[in-house]
Amino acid sequence: MRAACAALVVALALGGCHASQFTAGHRAAERDSVAQMLDAWRGALAARDFGRAATFYSSDSAFRWFQDGELKYRSARELADTMLAMAPVVRDFGMSLIEPEITPVAPGVAIVTTNFAEKITDTTGETIGLAGALSMTAVHGDSGWRFLIGHTSSVIVPADSGAPRKPPRS
Repeated sequence: MRAACAALVVALALGGCHASQFTAGHRAAERDSVAQMLDAWRGALAARDFGRAATFYSSDSAFRWFQDGELKYRSARELADTMLAMAPVVRDFGMSLIEPEITPVAPGVAIVTTNFAEKITDTTGETIGLAGALSMTAVHGDSGWRFLIGHTSSVIVPADSGAPRKPPRS
């Protein structure tokens, strides 16, 4: 029900916005502003300041974050608690956003789509890498830009079965 309400709010925002009010200049400024927020978010993650990174997620009750097709977090608090719980075992955290696209859809609403690559090293020195795609709806409020809805899809690397590979067809 809440997700339906969130979709309705976005639809009303889009429908209620007159094209003349959302100029090319406004869209460009929105793109720049969201890009600055993305840089600050990535900076917090790189600094392993997960408390600060958590502030980039909206506390709105419509918040949802999906991972690989499943609803993973129903609130920014759940996501923040997960990040803070992993903080003591993370020695290094690097995230690259690959050619992020920021699409302003209405004043104060933008969609971010990007591929990403992460490298996480724990306190024992073990490193894992993750890669995939992100899509996020960012909304602007009194506290600046925040992610309201997001989805992370991981690239799945098939296990090598040891079976001989078939030559490509010509």
